[in-house]
Amino acid sequence: MRPLSGRRETAPPAQRQNRRPSPQVHDHPRTPLGSEGDPPQPQRSSAPWHFWLVVVMASVYLGWRAVEGVVWLIQWVA
Repeated sequence: MRPLSGRRETAPPAQRQNRRPSPQVHDHPRTPLGSEGDPPQPQRSSAPWHFWLVVVMASVYLGWRAVEGVVWLIQWVA
């Protein structure tokens, strides 16, 4: 077993020069084209049912609070 030391092992200079450079912004893979030459459209994922349940319940709650606010305002003015 080798003794632990604070030195890091580095590759010899010849091996460091042969490494592939990190990918650049322009090195992205090309997307396949559709049948008419247009890029394929991404699939739209629908929201889960419990998301729509929260939306409906929030709408009902805010609607009820609006009704209560109108009733309170009418009582306060009268």
